[in-house]
Formats: sequence, structure tokens, C-alpha cells
Amino acid sequence: MEASEILLENVKEEVPSILMKKFETFQIRSLQDVVSIDLNKFSQNRGIGRAVIDQLAQFQLDIINNVDHYTDLQLQNTKTHLLPLDETVVATSNILDLISEILTDYLNLLPKDEHRGIINHLYGLKGSDIFDLDDLSHYYPLSKERIRQIRHYQLQEIRSLFYGNYISSLRCEIRPELVEAFSNLQKHIASKRVFAFNELVETFKDNYACENASSHSALINFLIDLWQFSKCGKVESIFTNADLIVVDESNRGSFIKAADRTIRMLKKKIIPQNKMQAIIEIKKSNRSLQNANILDALNVLPEIEILESNDQTFYQIKFEHLSSAADRAYRILLENGDPMYIDDIVSEINHRLAHTSTSKIYDRHSLAIAADSRFVSMAKTGFWTLKGWKGNTERLEDLIKNALHRLNKPSTYEEIYGLIKSERPNIKEKSVRAITGRDCLKVEGNKWILPEWKQKYSDLAFVKRKKRVVTSEPEYKTEQRAQLIRYLDNKDGNKELASKIIKDLSPLDRHYTKVSFYKLFEQEEYFVKDDQSKLTISLRNQESNVKISIDQYNWKEVSVKLNRDIVGAFSDHTSPNYTNSLQETIQLFYEFILLETNESEFKALPERILGNMKKYYFDSTDNIDKLNFLKQFLTSTDPLFKKVLFIVNQADYSWIKTHKKGLGDIIEKLNKLDPTRERYKDARTARAFKFGKQIQSVYFYRNNDTHGANDWTVAELTKTITDCFTLYIFACAEYYSELKHEITQHNNS
Repeated sequence: MEASEILLENVKEEVPSILMKKFETFQIRSLQDVVSIDLNKFSQNRGIGRAVIDQLAQFQLDIINNVDHYTDLQLQNTKTHLLPLDETVVATSNILDLISEILTDYLNLLPKDEHRGIINHLYGLKGSDIFDLDDLSHYYPLSKERIRQIRHYQLQEIRSLFYGNYISSLRCEIRPELVEAFSNLQKHIASKRVFAFNELVETFKDNYACENASSHSALINFLIDLWQFSKCGKVESIFTNADLIVVDESNRGSFIKAADRTIRMLKKKIIPQNKMQAIIEIKKSNRSLQNANILDALNVLPEIEILESNDQTFYQIKFEHLSSAADRAYRILLENGDPMYIDDIVSEINHRLAHTSTSKIYDRHSLAIAADSRFVSMAKTGFWTLKGWKGNTERLEDLIKNALHRLNKPSTYEEIYGLIKSERPNIKEKSVRAITGRDCLKVEGNKWILPEWKQKYSDLAFVKRKKRVVTSEPEYKTEQRAQLIRYLDNKDGNKELASKIIKDLSPLDRHYTKVSFYKLFEQEEYFVKDDQSKLTISLRNQESNVKISIDQYNWKEVSVKLNRDIVGAFSDHTSPNYTNSLQETIQLFYEFILLETNESEFKALPERILGNMKKYYFDSTDNIDKLNFLKQFLTSTDPLFKKVLFIVNQADYSWIKTHKKGLGDIIEKLNKLDPTRERYKDARTARAFKFGKQIQSVYFYRNNDTHGANDWTVAELTKTITDCFTLYIFACAEYYSELKHEITQHNNS
């Protein structure tokens, strides 16, 4: 290359600065112009001193001797950079990798590190930490507004670059064969009008073979800004979990309104809606909404499920996004098309939710469909149907009456049940028998008639119902005897005048009458009467106090039943092995409950646990009784475990008592009981090992309202009560030696 072709501006890094300013003043542009300068004439110009002439002479000589060097330098500084710089990646990379490579090369060409850092850190490119404008203004010596301007300028330059324009300041452009591909990509994405960020990621995977699109999320966010799409804020799009992007900024507000209404409508409807139904229902609430925005919402929002049937498209809210358990039950019944058993509905709900991120687990009590007018119970069967469905949903009482009217004669259980079962196949015979026995009259031959038929069939012999014989004494009498024993136990010589006893104790309960006390005094196994002057009542000799307690709580028979109920849990392969037998541990439990301490909060434990165990095993007759006992046994867990802690570690007990801590903290101190913290899990995940299931059950129902147990079956109530008993005995088994030692010491003192 000739010296005349080499321009000074292209090799200015080699030109002494003192000369460059003079050359610009005298319009000297090429190296040939420099070589042609006459030093004597040039020195006569104003401002040209000896130093300038010396530098010029040296520079002229350097040009003559190193023309090739200046030729190479000009070629290097005037070369256009085709991006990506590595041509080989064009054939081997997907479109996102190409964009990433081009962007990296462009940023590396920037002369200022601040500009490169601002773009990288605003979008998290190349694994950079993400910072906002305010953060970066604290790092770079630039204002927040200046950083915003730099971002805006660089986005404009990069946008121009991808449109195929030459960036003169950096002498770079995209390789021509890539410009059309990038243009088509932008047009394809923009054609969707609205999309979710995850949907855009999937588009790159499915349509552009970008299997690594998920790892390019920072780059995709950059492209959204580069293409000037509008991101919807989290607050305005609170109705969805998706990151929504609207192509046209002016349409964002309208779309947000349409999307919000769409979600609300589908949650309310529950059932699938076709396109026309959906648009009509949504626009009933706001006529100004545009059909196109509604359709965009239906097709974009991830909470909406799209169903295809008979060349029609239907939309419904996804199961996990329905508003309530009742709505989920409604969807399941509707899809099933037939009545379903309550537990089957619950099972199907939990099965569907198990495949989602929803952690909620339902049971039959948490569905809350009984108070929902959309559901109809098929009485006494446990089956539920939807209002408006054809089917027999009459009350069982009415079904029995209708059956007898149709039979029109005294009928047996079997005849009544057979006729009802033909109309309601799922009816339980036990329920029919119970209601028939309650509402109808029994006549000879084990047949039943309606009460209004009594005159009509007066010639038949009516069967009197046997009254239930109560063999156990009423609860108040047991309590009255216990009160009297405690009263006499605190008297000198364990005796007192009968009149004084009646005067002191009768105000405690309205059942404690004078007659009831005299009947109580006749119980010779407990009391001795002395009629010498005034009637005096004393406790039978002191040595028989243990016997009194045993008789009072009927412990011999109670312990047999208790052993029967919990032996399965203690024989299971997941239960621990103890050196003491289960029967020994049960007896220790009894002695521990009766063990006297100086703590007042433990004094009621014998009645609360042993007394209620006796009533539970021998006096409970129905669900209401068992429910009451369940509440007693659950709430007794706290003082029982506190008493164990009192024996095992009085310092920890004092801390619990002083800080008024609850059951969880008590178990935490008794670290043998629940080292794996099963109590904080749900019924599905709690381990069976070392009574984890029982710990979870008791802890859960102890800390939750048990009013929901009103609808429990006898089996459900019995299981939870047995869990309580198992936990009682388990605690005594774990701390057997400590409790036995304390009881022995107490008996010897």
C-alpha cells in the first residue's frame, strides 16, 4: 500500500500527539502528505517551534523506513467486524446461542468497561449478578439517570445491529446471512400478541430446536426489552402465576382487565366453556372488553386448561386452581356423571392434587359440601349427587314410609329394605333397621307398621320394645364417691359425722342429695358406719386405699381392655422392643397416674384419665359419648406428659411451667418420644416407626378444633382414642426406669 493511501486518522495511535494537532490545523491527511513537508518552509509557520520540527523529522524518517507497518495498522483499524467473530459457530449453534455469541462480541468491542458492565448486570447476561439502576449507580461513578440513558442508547445500537445496519462507531455488523433469520424470529414472536414467559421458552425449544432455552432465560429477558415488548407487573397480574408479556404496550391495560375477568369467570363456572360461551359470560360483566383480548387470555394463561372435543375447543380452570374443596368435589361429580361415595370423592381430589404443587390434603370433613346447595345427600348412604340430577334423594324416613305404603301391610325388615334398595342400591341395611325401629311400631311376627296404622291393625299383638338395662352406676355417683373418699382422707382418723359430710358436700352438685349420701354410706367396701351416738362415717382401714382406688376405676377390667386395644401397635414390627412386658408397662402407667406430687395441676389426672377410661369402656353408648371422651383424652395429654417431665427433669418442667409452654415444647424436652418430629408432619408422610403415626394423630387433633369430629364414624373416633392410649403407654415405656424408681421411692417413704 502506498503512503498516499494511508490516512493519519487510521494510524493516529502511532502519530505523536504534538504533531497530530498541527496536521489537523494544516489539513495534512495522509502519510504521503507528511513525507512531502519541507521542514524549512513548515518551520516558518506560526506556532511551529523547534520541538515540533524535531518530532516531524523523526516521524518522516519512521514513515519512510516502516511503510509496511503503517499499512498493516491501517488495515487493522479499518476492518469491518462481522458478528459473530467466530464464523464456525454459525453452522453449529441454535439461534439463541448465536444471539448470545453476537451480543458477547458486540459488548467486547465497546471501548468503555462501564457500558459493557451496565448491560451485563442489568440483565444477568453470562451469569452476571443482576442489579437495578439504583444499585449500579452506587458501583459506577454515574447517576441513575445516566445509567438509564446508556442502557437506552445501547439497546438502540444493538437493535440497529440486528436489523442489519452497520455500527460505524465500532465498525461492526451482523453477517448478512443471519439478518433475515433474526427478523423472522422477531416477527414470529410478535405475531402472538400476548404470551407468558414460560411459553416463550417452550417456543424456542419446540420451533427453534433450542433445547437449552431454559438456561438462556436472562438472554430471553434481554430480547423482550430489545424487541420493545411490555412486561406486566406482578401487582397488576396478581390473578396469575405467569410472567405475562404483551407485544403492544398500548394494549396492556385492556388485556390485563380481560385476563382478570376470564380467570374469575372460569373459577365461578367450574365446568368447561366453549369460546362463544366464555366471551359472552365475560362480557356480561364488562361490555368494553375486546374479544381478541379474551381469546388471548384463554390461550395464554397457564391456570386455564384447554380441552378439544368434537372439533370444538373448551376452556376450564385447572383443577388445582379451583376456589374451594366444594368446587373440586363439584367438578369430580360432574365428570363422573353418577353419584359418588364421599370417601371416593375425597380420594379422587387428593389423587389429582398429588400431581400438582398443592400440598393440601383433604378428608371427608374438610369438603364442606353438606351446607352447599349444589350437592344433595342420598340419605344414610354416604353417597352424594348434584342438585338437579335425576335420582332418588328423599330422606330415609320418607323412603321407609313410602315403602310401607306401597307394601300396604305389616312388613318385615327384609321386605322394607328390599323395596328401598331397588330404588337406592347403595342404602345400608343397618340404617334402614335403625330408622324403622325408631319411627315404626313392631307387631307380632317381627313385622312393622306405621304409627297411623295402629287402629287399623289393632287385632295384632304389639311387641313392647326392651328398654336398655344400664348395669353401671351414673357418672355423678362415681364422682360423689370419689369426693367423699378424698373428704374423709383429709380428716383426722379418716372419719366424720354423717350430717357434717352432707352439709359440706351436698352444695357441690345438685345430684348430691341426702338420700344419695345415705345410699353411699351403705357401700361397705368403701365406708364403715358407727351408730353408737351420732352416725359417723369412716374410711375402711387405711391399708385398703389401694383397693378403693382399684374398685373406683375398675382398673382390673379396664387394663384388660386397654391391653386388648393397644397390643397390636406394640406387637408391630415398627414398634420398639422393651425389656418390660406390655402388661407391666400398663400397670406402671396406672401407678404413675395415681402417684401423688406437690404440683396441683396433676391432682385431677386420675379422674381425667382413669375415670374417663372406665366410663369409655363400660358406659359409652354412642358417638356423642365417644366424642366427649376423645376431647378429654386429647386434652389430658399435656398434663400427663408434664408429669412425666416433672419426674424425669424438674428443671425442664419448671421452665415449661414458668413460660407456659404447650404440648410441642413438652415433647421437645422429652426427647425420647419424637426425635424425628413426626408430630409436625401430615398423616400421609408421618412414619409408622416408633409410633410416629400415633404421635402425629394425637398432636394434630390436640392442636385443632375437634368439632369436625361430630360426623366421624365410631371406627374413626375409636382409632383416635386408641392412638391417645398408645401414646400414654409409649411414654411410660420409654421412661419406665425413671418412673418406676420414683414410684418405689414414694411408696417406701
